[in-house]
Amino acid sequence: MGLLITLLGVLALGAVAWTSLVSVLFYGVLLGAAGVLEIVQGVRARDTGPSLLFVLSGILSLLVGGFVLTQPDAGLVALSLMIAAYLLASGFFRGITAVSDRHPGWGWDLAYGAVSVALGALLFLRLPTASFWVLGLIVGVEILIRGLSLMAGALAVRGLLRDERAG
Repeated sequence: MGLLITLLGVLALGAVAWTSLVSVLFYGVLLGAAGVLEIVQGVRARDTGPSLLFVLSGILSLLVGGFVLTQPDAGLVALSLMIAAYLLASGFFRGITAVSDRHPGWGWDLAYGAVSVALGALLFLRLPTASFWVLGLIVGVEILIRGLSLMAGALAVRGLLRDERAG
């Protein structure tokens, strides 16, 4: 899995503008699908729960998803902003967890956290003009580093299992 994710990261880095566009369109489709599911849930729960809230939330998701799909430039800037916030937060948490737990391969998790924080900060500093290529770059690097981290973790676990069997 780590190898496949690493290869996907390399492909994404080879086509950053395409990766940016695909990311924003995928987000719009997910919002639309979530909106439909929330509306269905609201209709089904009309006798047992807060169905109006589900329906209203679903309508909002549909509207935002439709906006993202019809206005991908604006959606790309908004998505870039959200991803920057995610990268910063997840990177900090990943780094703190790696340092506090010190599990096998923790250095890779710390590096993953540091790269995520750096990428999030880079995106914040370059918004909105660079979001068309920076998002693809960030997504590509994030996928690549995640794949490398998974491979390093798998190798660490493999070494522990080998040592346990030998001992």
